[in-house]
Amino acid sequence: MIIVDNSVIILNIIKVFTDKINVYRYRKAGIIMGKFDGIFDDMVVNAKAAASAVSKKASEVYDSSKHKITASEIRNDINSKLRDLGAITYKAQTQNVDMSEQIAETVEQITELKDNLAAVNEHIAAAKNQRKCPNCDASVPKNSLFCNICGAKLELEDADGAEASADEADAAEDVIENTQAQEDTQAE
Repeated sequence: MIIVDNSVIILNIIKVFTDKINVYRYRKAGIIMGKFDGIFDDMVVNAKAAASAVSKKASEVYDSSKHKITASEIRNDINSKLRDLGAITYKAQTQNVDMSEQIAETVEQITELKDNLAAVNEHIAAAKNQRKCPNCDASVPKNSLFCNICGAKLELEDADGAEASADEADAAEDVIENTQAQEDTQAE
């Protein structure tokens, strides 16, 4: 968020600088600055382009960070559910109590969380222009022919893969929005 604010500050500085140039031009009425007009105009255009690039990159970094935080929160939820599963299983074994319904419910919750985590991780990998190796699950560049870790041959994605990754990106966005909505509900 700070980087975005810096780009706004840069844009304001450029505006002030441009205003000062215009005031100087009008004070020197009748005097043509010639080649300096072009230099100042080029400088303003380049500064605006740089500020725009900084703003775009800041937005990408913010989105990536948001997805990584969501993935971390899901991993924490999975670990919590696994602890709960262990406690339920321990209680069932030590007290000879039938807790199969609670175990099944907890396993279902863990499976759902793992599916959500996989969707978010796919979205993060797509943003980094990477994909998963089907053999070892390592992240590799999308254009790789072989996995850098296990050496397995990778198939290049075609148009159908692009459509599937768009669907996966939509699913990941839904997971992120749902997670944030749950956090907002818990915060209230």
